[in-house]
Amino acid sequence: MPMIEKNDVSGKKERRHVSPNKHELWSQLNVSQQASVSSLYTYGYELAFIRISSQGKLAVMILNGSPIVIDDEGSINAHPEIQIRQ
Repeated sequence: MPMIEKNDVSGKKERRHVSPNKHELWSQLNVSQQASVSSLYTYGYELAFIRISSQGKLAVMILNGSPIVIDDEGSINAHPEIQIRQ
């Protein structure tokens, strides 16, 4: 995945990956996550990105700026402690 680097006002480099399309994100989810993501689409949530950590993959969905995360088991956390960059 290509990265974009730019300098912000403080001179620090900001590194962001180019966003993959929704089909690429979908293909990275397991079956349990896909089922949960599908159910949240009906409420208007959009799959924003997937965060990979030592605890597994978290699918992050957003509606009106509010995130919801879905863990590897397909469990939905409607009040995650996650910060989304604007």
